[in-house]
Amino acid sequence: MSYTVLLGEKETHRAESYTVVVDGMALDPNRGQEDVMLPRIQLELLQLLVKIQKREGWPMWVLFNGEELRQVGHGDDFMGIRVFFSPTPPQRIPTLLECVKVLQREGENTLLVTQDERLEIKARKLGAVTLRGDTFKKGYEEMFYVRQRPQSRLMRRRTVEMEKSRLQQHSSDSIRDLIDLVE
Repeated sequence: MSYTVLLGEKETHRAESYTVVVDGMALDPNRGQEDVMLPRIQLELLQLLVKIQKREGWPMWVLFNGEELRQVGHGDDFMGIRVFFSPTPPQRIPTLLECVKVLQREGENTLLVTQDERLEIKARKLGAVTLRGDTFKKGYEEMFYVRQRPQSRLMRRRTVEMEKSRLQQHSSDSIRDLIDLVE
C-alpha cells in the first residue's frame, strides 16, 4: 500500500507496506453516543473491513470495546483480520498502543486509523503513521454508505397511498387557486 503522508509543510511519500490497526470506535456509525458498539454493528464493520482488506491486500488488525463476539474471540482471526477487544472503554487506548508496539517490535510499519487526537500523538511517538477514521471512510465511501432497509409490502402500500393522497390534495388546491370565483 502506498500513502502520501503530510508532515507539517513538507510532503513525504512512503511506499512501504503497512499493517493497518483500526480503532473500531473511529468507524462507529453512532460514534459518541455509546462507549460500546452493538455486536451486530461490530460484525457489519468486520465484514466491511474484510472487503477492504481483500481489495487492498493489507494485513489488518481491529480493536473493539466490549465483550468478545461469539463469531470471533480476542486475538482471533476473522477472515484474514486479527480482532481484539478491550473489556472496558478506558483500556481501549493502552490496548491500541500495545498493538502498535508489538508490530513495531516485529519490524512492521504501522498505520493507525483513529479519531482520537491523544491516541494519534502517542502512536506517532512510537513511530506509527496515523490516519483519521473519517478520511479512511471517505476513501471507501461506497462501502460505508448506509442503505435504508427495505420496507414491508404493507409499509410500501401505506407510503404509496399517503403520497397519492398528498398529490391529490395538492392538485385540487392548485386548481382552486386557478379558478377565480365570481359571486
